[in-house]
Amino acid sequence: MAKLEKISLIMPKGAIYRFKDNNTPDSITIPALVSLIPKELNIKVEVYDETIEKIEKESINADLVVISALTSTINRAYAYADYFRSKGIPVVIGGVHATFNPDEVSEHADAVISGIAIHTFPQLLMDFKADTMQKIYKQEEIDFRNAPFPDRNAYVEKNVNPEDINGIQATYGCKNVCEFCVQPYVCNGCHQRPIEDVINEIKQIKSGFLEFYDPNLFQDAEYAYKLCEAMIPLNKKWGTPANIHVSNNPKLLEVASKSGLIAVLVGFESVNQKSLLKINKGFNRVSDFSEAVKRFQNHNISVFGSFVFGLDENDINIFQETYDFLQQVPINMPRFTINTPFPGTPFYKKMKEENRIIEDNWAMYDCSHVVIQPANMSPEDLQQGFYELCNAVYENRPDTNLHHYYKKLPSYTRDIVIDCSDI
Repeated sequence: MAKLEKISLIMPKGAIYRFKDNNTPDSITIPALVSLIPKELNIKVEVYDETIEKIEKESINADLVVISALTSTINRAYAYADYFRSKGIPVVIGGVHATFNPDEVSEHADAVISGIAIHTFPQLLMDFKADTMQKIYKQEEIDFRNAPFPDRNAYVEKNVNPEDINGIQATYGCKNVCEFCVQPYVCNGCHQRPIEDVINEIKQIKSGFLEFYDPNLFQDAEYAYKLCEAMIPLNKKWGTPANIHVSNNPKLLEVASKSGLIAVLVGFESVNQKSLLKINKGFNRVSDFSEAVKRFQNHNISVFGSFVFGLDENDINIFQETYDFLQQVPINMPRFTINTPFPGTPFYKKMKEENRIIEDNWAMYDCSHVVIQPANMSPEDLQQGFYELCNAVYENRPDTNLHHYYKKLPSYTRDIVIDCSDI
């Protein structure tokens, strides 16, 4: 039997997201992992999250280190992992990058978790204790019934109020196959938690506002309607990513509004219809955008709209076209990203085959830096146009978080973004 009295959970972050002032984690990954640790193992857990703290790795002394990372943070994960393994401490790595690239990740880890960890993480811990830990744990069938709720007390020793851990997820995966998106693949299909379980979890959340992390909560209209209906008596306000077509379903929109929905993040992606067709998102019709926004707002639902730049049908005019669109359509909070193919996805393979990958450092794959050769403009024009649009849209919104984020974004040069020398 292996010694397993203490484990350390580590969440590395990219340069612009590290050490935030408001001391609030931006995901429920660590609380979810804490909840999955089998109680019978009686393990002491320490959490370290670069969102809220600088990690002093030398002070960590655990029997096992578990790291969760995105593609943009995987190099930091490797730096931590290499350090701990050099000290004889076994390391497990999971997350999106590990899901798509388990063989690469396994070079830096004693074990890799690929996919949703609801079953594999507890099994890994049991196997570690029994000295039978495998190299790769892959998600198979998932049964969400009676799954433990994220432990919102996970950050208490970091002086984080459990009430501030207000994220929740009812569904996983997405039926759409938009070219740039990882969601159709990362969860190995679409999954729904029992509505009763979701409601019971909401009842335990003290915050009056909930942030749903579902990539496409409303894709199953019947499920979404029943969930919203059950939420009405709970008197919560909430926000979620949503498909634009929700605005065309009056009954669903009405019950969502009654249940407390006050904000949706809609992936408009582009104001160029040819671009939408090219990325398999032709079901978005630019001509419908304005009316869709009005329908949401008529139900007192604010619209956060996301737009992607560097799509193949984009040329340098896309920035002015998007700015003009936003002057005409009152989207409450636009958000901007750069087209990014994540390694291990079909889109990355396509870009690689076309010799269009111009950046191989995974830290730059943060959706704010150009990593591929655009089809109809230079990489420099794409990056500069992106910065200028962000600034132009938010220059008159000085009190918003996104104003401050986009204002400082150009200062995060490649040298700063890829730097792991602090580890």
